[in-house]
Amino acid sequence: MLAGSLALLVAGMAAGAIELGPSALASPPGASATLAHATLAARPTSGGGPGPRPGSRPVGSNPATALALAMPAGPVPLAGCPLQYRPPYTGPPAAPPHPPGLVPESALPAPPPPAPRTHQLSALAGKGLWIWQLGATEGGDASRIVARARTAGLHQLWVRVGDSFDGFYAGPQLDSLVPAAHRAGIAVIGWGFPYLYDPVSDAGWSRAALAWRGPGGAALDAFSPDIETASEGVALSPARVITYLGLVRPADGRRPLVATVFPPNDHFLATYPYAAMAPDVDAFAPMAYWGCQQPGQYAALALQRLAAMAPIHLVGQGYDMAGEGGRKGSPSAAEILAFLDEAKTGGAQGASLYVWQSLSGPEWSALSGFAWKGPGGRP
Repeated sequence: MLAGSLALLVAGMAAGAIELGPSALASPPGASATLAHATLAARPTSGGGPGPRPGSRPVGSNPATALALAMPAGPVPLAGCPLQYRPPYTGPPAAPPHPPGLVPESALPAPPPPAPRTHQLSALAGKGLWIWQLGATEGGDASRIVARARTAGLHQLWVRVGDSFDGFYAGPQLDSLVPAAHRAGIAVIGWGFPYLYDPVSDAGWSRAALAWRGPGGAALDAFSPDIETASEGVALSPARVITYLGLVRPADGRRPLVATVFPPNDHFLATYPYAAMAPDVDAFAPMAYWGCQQPGQYAALALQRLAAMAPIHLVGQGYDMAGEGGRKGSPSAAEILAFLDEAKTGGAQGASLYVWQSLSGPEWSALSGFAWKGPGGRP
C-alpha cells in the first residue's frame, strides 16, 4: 500500500515489465521454479472455489467496459502518462524502516498445515473502500463514515488496525465504527502491515485484531495482512509468510483471511510467493493500481492469473500516482467504471478503492453510481 512499492510497480510499467497483450497472460519462462511457485514440501491446496478458469474470457471483453473506456490491445498507456519513469533524484536512497532483530528462518516454528477454506466470503462481496488513517477520516466520526459509505452503496470498509511497530492499536476506534457499520449492513475488514522480521510476533497482534470484541460482541468480519516486499522494509520469503499466515488463520473457521498482494504482472509473477501463500488464505486482494495502464485490462490480468489459486477481491487505484512516476491527477470516473465493470463481470468477489482520504469528487461519484450490490441486495 505504500509509496516505495508503487514506485517499483510504475517503474516496471515504464520498463515494459507489465505487458497487457495476449503474451502477457502466459507465465514467463522458468516461472515454475521461481519464488512465486514455491510450495515448501508440497503443502496441499485447501478447498474452496477457485473462481473463473484462467483464460476463460478475453481481456477487456465486457461491452460496458468498452463504452466506459476504450481498450486497445497491447500496452497502450493512458493519455498524459510519462513516456519513461525516472524518479526525481533526492540523494542516496534511504533504507526503508523495519523492526529491529530479524528472527532467523531456522528459528521459526513449523507452520501448521493449511486449514480448509471458508466459503463464507460475503464480507468481500460488492464495493468497498480502504481507510488508512481512521482518525483522519471524516474527522474520525464513525457515524459520518458509515453514513457516507451507505450513501455510496458500499458493502465493506477496509480499516487499518495494526502493524509490526505498534501491534493492534485500533480497538477504541473500532468500538464505535463496527457496531454502526453493522447496523447499516456494512462489513468491516481489518488490515495490517506485518514486516515479517518476527512472523510469530506479527501473528500475535494480527490474532489480537481478530480476537477484538466491541459493544454487543461486535467483531471484525475478516482480516487482511498487506504482504509487501523489501522495497517497504519487509523480510518476505515463503517460509516467513506461510508461518505468519498459518498462525493467523482464524480459529472460528468462518471469517476470511484475505492476503493483500502485489498485482501479478510478469515481474511479480516470477518473484512473489503467490502459490506458497494460497493454501493458507481464503482469498487474494491484489493491488491492481493501474497507473498508466488501461484499468479494465489490468483488472482482467489479475483475475486471469490469480483466480485459479484463490477467490479474488480486486483493489483499485483511488489516488494520484504522480508521486510514484505515474500520470498527474486522480483517475477519471471512466477509469473507475472500467475497473469496477471488469471486476464484476470478470468473476471477482468484489472490488474496492484505495484510499478514502485521497478520493476525488469524480471518483466518489463513479464508485457511488456503479451498481454492485452485496449479499441479499445490500446495500
